[in-house]
Amino acid sequence: MQEQATTPEARVARAQCRELLRDVALRNAMRKREAGVPTYTVPEAAALMSLSQEYVYRLIHADAFPALRSGGRKGRGRYVVPAKAVEQLLDFASRAGNCVDIGEWVEGWRASATGGAA
Repeated sequence: MQEQATTPEARVARAQCRELLRDVALRNAMRKREAGVPTYTVPEAAALMSLSQEYVYRLIHADAFPALRSGGRKGRGRYVVPAKAVEQLLDFASRAGNCVDIGEWVEGWRASATGGAA
């Protein structure tokens, strides 16, 4: 494996690119939110929750966050996140008054979504 030389300038450029992409995702998510679109892309959901998209993908792959997968085999394809899940998680966290574990929240969300006791 060949190591890539990373200069301080290259690191700054990559960080600026990530920030730009995150800003675009957040603007798109806010437009969708205003229009009542029922799903977000993973980058949009991550931006709304101030999480990295890599972390949200890990949660989805671990079956610890709700998402819809289209196409491909398990672990492959395109994912979208229900807007209701993002909104309910953020509402729950703001009402809780303490730190909320996303994985624990998902269990309650699933139970309420299927009509079971949370």
